[in-house]
Amino acid sequence: MKIEFFEPPMCCSTGLCGPSPDERLVKLGENIEFLKKKYPSITIERYQITQQPLKFKENADVFKLVKSKGKGVLPVTTVNGEIIKTHDYPTLEEMEEKIQK
Repeated sequence: MKIEFFEPPMCCSTGLCGPSPDERLVKLGENIEFLKKKYPSITIERYQITQQPLKFKENADVFKLVKSKGKGVLPVTTVNGEIIKTHDYPTLEEMEEKIQK
């Protein structure tokens, strides 16, 4: 099982630096840690379009989506390569629903 987050440009790898971090990114970080503990065999990766552009090209659906809709569609989340959410990060419940299928 692999969850991948294709993210917009951020100041650092987590987006949690600076004086007022985005609460969505704080929650995402917490959810990722929770999932890693609950499902030790899961792989979770995060890619920024400015840092790992080739990762965006490796997933044809993500690449096509970003190319047609622009960076405003980010973040895009995939589970085992399948897009499950665009424009925002999935909730813990949404990710667990996909994991348990």
